[in-house]
Amino acid sequence: YAPTVGRFKVYLIDEVHMLSKSAFNAMLKTLEEPPAHVKFILATTDPQKVPITVLSRCLQFNLRQMTPQTVVQHLSHVLTQEGIAFDAAAIGLLGFAAQGSMRDALSLLDQAIAYGCGVVKEDDVRSMLGSVDQAYLFNLLTALVQGDAAQALKIAEHMASRSLSFEAALQDLAGILHQIAWIQQVPDALPELTPHLAALTDLAQTISPEQVQLYYQIVLHGKRDLPLAPDESMGFGMTLLRLLAFNPVNQPLVIREKSPVPTPIMQPKAPLPEPTLQTMSPALAA
Repeated sequence: YAPTVGRFKVYLIDEVHMLSKSAFNAMLKTLEEPPAHVKFILATTDPQKVPITVLSRCLQFNLRQMTPQTVVQHLSHVLTQEGIAFDAAAIGLLGFAAQGSMRDALSLLDQAIAYGCGVVKEDDVRSMLGSVDQAYLFNLLTALVQGDAAQALKIAEHMASRSLSFEAALQDLAGILHQIAWIQQVPDALPELTPHLAALTDLAQTISPEQVQLYYQIVLHGKRDLPLAPDESMGFGMTLLRLLAFNPVNQPLVIREKSPVPTPIMQPKAPLPEPTLQTMSPALAA
């Protein structure tokens, strides 16, 4: 049928890869010779499951996830237009929690506004998302760099008393180490809207690049092995002990004395006997 309003009638088929083979065959003829007033939009998250006969007759547009910075800027614009007070750090948490989806970011923003009674604050957003306070992780990294095992244990016990997720803590710790590594190589790599940028810069000047890489690998392995531990608290504690064990600060410098190498005694060679007539060949004697 021709459109009643506008030039085209648009048919949007979401998750088109869920259609059966018979449905694709029935739609293929229409896609080959579509009416001039009809436009089809096929949306899918798995284009590999769409038959090649359909893909060859479509213009493909790959929609990628949005960057957290773009999400944060849009959320800040929305809150400013609505006249709602907010913390910049709280918007940063929402932007990273959305994982590139603006729809999810707006949904989380609505929840944060309701949770904070009309105000978006960092503490409320952290409580709503169940995320770990970054102050714990920064203090933990400082204690690890200084080799202070008692302080690291104290922070871990305080996190356990608040029933914080140790899996989320290791994930956020790996993210912090990733940001520190980039700051060490490119000082202006992180945007100004990055939460706790000053603390990240201070740690980047304290920890060596080699130590950051080592910490990153240990944290990743600790997060991977966390389900195998008797409980999360024990797995997290063993990861901290592994970080302390491989800390160069805790490694005593052992200088081994080199044993003196004996000087070889050169024995004088016996002098060669002088040639005589008896020892010379008969030809030379002649």
